[in-house]
Amino acid sequence: MRGLSQRALGAAVTGDKANGSVRINRYEQEVNRADMDTAAALARALDVPLAYLFTEEDDQAELLLAFAKLGKSQRAHALALVQELTAKKTK
Repeated sequence: MRGLSQRALGAAVTGDKANGSVRINRYEQEVNRADMDTAAALARALDVPLAYLFTEEDDQAELLLAFAKLGKSQRAHALALVQELTAKKTK
């Protein structure tokens, strides 16, 4: 995840340097809600998966970030391991 200021993040998402930080602050303070297109733009600017922005648990967020860094074969292997763990849990 990038270490962007609100101003830089707002500019990256809206193209408006002057008001970008206000807009980001309003999202953070839950005064305004970002639509899906804006959320996708935020995720791209932060270099995180879109789902990361909607994750409620820190461990799930960390898992998403780690998973996104894996290559295709590594993702398949990780998914198989998780599926194996959940199958054992249901028995």
